[in-house]
Amino acid sequence: MLLLGAASIVGATAAAASAQAPGPSDPLADFGARMIGSWEADDSRHVFEWGIRERVLKSTSYASDGDGWIVTSEGWWYWDPAASAVRGTTVAIGMGIDLFEHTVRVVEADEIVHDLVAYGPMGGTYVERWTFGPDGYTWALEQNGTRLMGGRYHRVP
Repeated sequence: MLLLGAASIVGATAAAASAQAPGPSDPLADFGARMIGSWEADDSRHVFEWGIRERVLKSTSYASDGDGWIVTSEGWWYWDPAASAVRGTTVAIGMGIDLFEHTVRVVEADEIVHDLVAYGPMGGTYVERWTFGPDGYTWALEQNGTRLMGGRYHRVP
């Protein structure tokens, strides 16, 4: 009886320890930690901030109108357990695309890769790459392996 009791205590202690052991990193946290803050290029700005309890990463994009910044898109990313991926949706105006659906395929030390499905006059499927360097990131939009456009963003206060 004592042996059975000791085995139960050892088993319960092991189960409790494994329940408290840290799990794998949170893909949304890894993605969000990289992006939080403000980023600017010559004619555009992106602002990323956490939403509810860091379960949503919100973004707002702006274009320069010569006198200041005007909002051109708003979006959000979240962990989708059904897809086992970070997914996102962005609503845009004045871009030839009205809605982007993102699936983040790769989050590495120096690159984030999104598979995009876009809806609107310029709709289609695209790949967007954000490649990080010491002072910012370069983005490129590709379709069928051909680079269509891109730019460079640097972090601003």
